[in-house]
Amino acid sequence: MSLVIVLFLSCQQLFAQLPETDVIVEEMMEDISQDEEEDMDLTELTEHLNYYLKNPIDLNKTNDQELGNLSFLSPLQVQALLSHKEANGDFLSLYELQSVSGFDDRSIQRLLPFVRVRGNGQEDIQLAEGKHDLILRYGKIMERQKGYLEPEKPGQSHYAGPADRLFVRYRYRLRNKIQLSINMKKDAGEEFLRGAQQNGFDFYSASIYVRDLGKVSSLVVGDYSLQLGQGLSMWSGLSFGKGSLVQNVARQGAGLRPYTSAAESQFLRGAAATFSLNKFEILPFISYKKVDATLSADSTFFSSLGVSGYHRTQSEMKNKNAISQLMYGLNVVFTAENLKIGAIAMQTAFDKPMIPNQQLYNRYAFRGDELSNTSLYYHYSLRNLYLFGEGAHSSNNGLGMVNGLIGSLSRQISLVVLHRHYNNNIYSFISQGFAENSRAINERGLYTGLLWNPNRRIQLVVYADYFRFPWLRYRVDGPSDGQDLFSQLTYTPKKTFNSVLRYRYRNKQENLTLEGPVNKLENVIRHQVRFEAKYRVSEVLQFRNRLEVATYSKGVDNIEYGYMMYHDLIIKPPQKSVSGNLRLAVFKTDGYNSRIYAFENDVLYGYSFPPYYNTGLRMYGNLRYRIRRNIDFWIRYASFVYAEKGIGSGLDRIEGNTKSDLRLQVRFQF
Repeated sequence: MSLVIVLFLSCQQLFAQLPETDVIVEEMMEDISQDEEEDMDLTELTEHLNYYLKNPIDLNKTNDQELGNLSFLSPLQVQALLSHKEANGDFLSLYELQSVSGFDDRSIQRLLPFVRVRGNGQEDIQLAEGKHDLILRYGKIMERQKGYLEPEKPGQSHYAGPADRLFVRYRYRLRNKIQLSINMKKDAGEEFLRGAQQNGFDFYSASIYVRDLGKVSSLVVGDYSLQLGQGLSMWSGLSFGKGSLVQNVARQGAGLRPYTSAAESQFLRGAAATFSLNKFEILPFISYKKVDATLSADSTFFSSLGVSGYHRTQSEMKNKNAISQLMYGLNVVFTAENLKIGAIAMQTAFDKPMIPNQQLYNRYAFRGDELSNTSLYYHYSLRNLYLFGEGAHSSNNGLGMVNGLIGSLSRQISLVVLHRHYNNNIYSFISQGFAENSRAINERGLYTGLLWNPNRRIQLVVYADYFRFPWLRYRVDGPSDGQDLFSQLTYTPKKTFNSVLRYRYRNKQENLTLEGPVNKLENVIRHQVRFEAKYRVSEVLQFRNRLEVATYSKGVDNIEYGYMMYHDLIIKPPQKSVSGNLRLAVFKTDGYNSRIYAFENDVLYGYSFPPYYNTGLRMYGNLRYRIRRNIDFWIRYASFVYAEKGIGSGLDRIEGNTKSDLRLQVRFQF
């Protein structure tokens, strides 16, 4: 009885320290996206997290795939939750989370808003009526960019459409069994209801998602994503690389899901279904769509696929839907106790052959109009140990392999080890295996990470990654190698204060110059030091401060320095219809190479991760107003003010010293 009382009191303290749910989402976004650049699409992540905030996961009725959607949970924590339930029966209270192996106070704090436990006999009440969710978003760069000016010469490249950005998002859910998703998007510079876009938006995406139809556990018709294994053969949608969440190096494939992101590439269009047959899970899929590609002068072949989704200029519009892509395949998974083994076989075919540019680094690149991919993947958990891996093969005799483990050495210490070996000729068109580069090809590497929680106040995260590239790469005219070292100390002395100290060192080799047929390689070294403090002044007001210093060096003479510091003011009155946040930042860097990225608050399902470089100020304000119970309105205004005139390059260049962005969004729920 005394043990129960102690556990209850400690959990009461833990619940009292629970931060607001939207703050948790922001912290997770910062953690997960910190290794990415400004073109990362976080729509899918924010949609999943916000859905589970409103529809918490029942810990007594969940599975590993659903828990894996909470990207901050490690595979070992997911297995520990499921094993605890299997060994002890249904959860009676969320207080039991403190007795689950591998969960510290910080992990539990993050998890609590997304989960629930139903009492005995309590039924899951589902409304007979469906729920509609409609979002309308408008955005625009306020200053005139070069691409929107009248061309100085006939035939000179320019943007065909206006600078307005438009986005429409519609969702319909019925009893968590059926979901209809529709996205419509127009980027800045694209035409709308005229010219090449007589039908309105440049990009349309739609899908119907159905769950739990007897043996058919999931079915998608329309646009969908597949996240299988460790991502070597098939992984569409969002994935994460290196960062403070070291245990996320192990991919947690969600399998089949509807595609709901705003990104215009790396998804499938057609139909797919998951069949559950005892211990087997069978997932056949087929996809056919037009994709962007860079065509040859005579349009008989293409040299590369397009992924940006921009169709603003004549050349970009020429590349739009230039070729047809057919993909089909089968994924089979066998599950037995703590072991899961999966196999993938898939085929990709184009209506034109791919012939990459005749550069030496492309010697082993894929050529042709058909590609076959197969892979075998697994994960196995044994007490406090989680093993995972995948071996992949492509029809041009390419081979790739990744294997790793996550071990909970004690309640305070977790260890991560990952080894990868990707040949020069391994290839897949929709894949996101763990790698230093953007694709899992031409790379060998060993990653080790450690997570230490000596007490409730302190957390230390460190990792070291050594990698080697046996063959040439773009702008790297020879075999090369590098290192990536990271450490982060988090100190939380009380529930109203949190501080983070981070250091990162990266070293990769590149050509010393960009001229000449062959260049000498030189080490490119980056140092980054960050200190951040968050403190809550009252229930209404919270401050955040950050100071970050970065250095960049390439050779002896090419050295750049930079710093950025900001102050955030977050206002969230309880039970009020208005909330918002403000930021003022100052920065100075010697150039773009010493740039510093910082995540910014945005409208719901929006995201901002801009680079800070050169010298200037950054200011933005984000306001949310609840007009009625089912209607919300956001307005966001952000501006860079530089010391020197002339911002950007090419068609995006602004001749002044200010670059401002306006976003308006309204959401209807009914």
